[in-house]
Amino acid sequence: MLRHGSIVWGALALFLWTPAVGGAQGGNVAPIRVDAVMEKIGVKGLPNAERELELGKSTTAVLAEPQKLAAVGITGMHDGARVTITCVGPSRLRVEADEMDPVSRSVTVTLQVGDDGSLTIAPARGPQKPPPGRP
Repeated sequence: MLRHGSIVWGALALFLWTPAVGGAQGGNVAPIRVDAVMEKIGVKGLPNAERELELGKSTTAVLAEPQKLAAVGITGMHDGARVTITCVGPSRLRVEADEMDPVSRSVTVTLQVGDDGSLTIAPARGPQKPPPGRP
């Protein structure tokens, strides 16, 4: 009987502890308003597109002004290309454009969103070190 009670208390402790751990992993990353970003990079959001992105969320748009997208490092795309915007960190967006015609291709950049809404190409991050004890 003592063993059964220990299991119940252990499960209860795990249940109460787990939400705190999950919340700590996401951090307090403020959502990024992507409607202004879409305007700056020359894309039009789909009717059901998100206007704010939280960490790990994405939205899809259609390229309308290729010259604006070229200004942030994605060149050679044509009107109608699919553009996916994903929030990958605090004030960081990954923008991926792909198209099938005239040639199938995909280009991705990571952008830093400034406090004033400015967009700059984020510095490349080197390979991450594995956790201690892992090869």
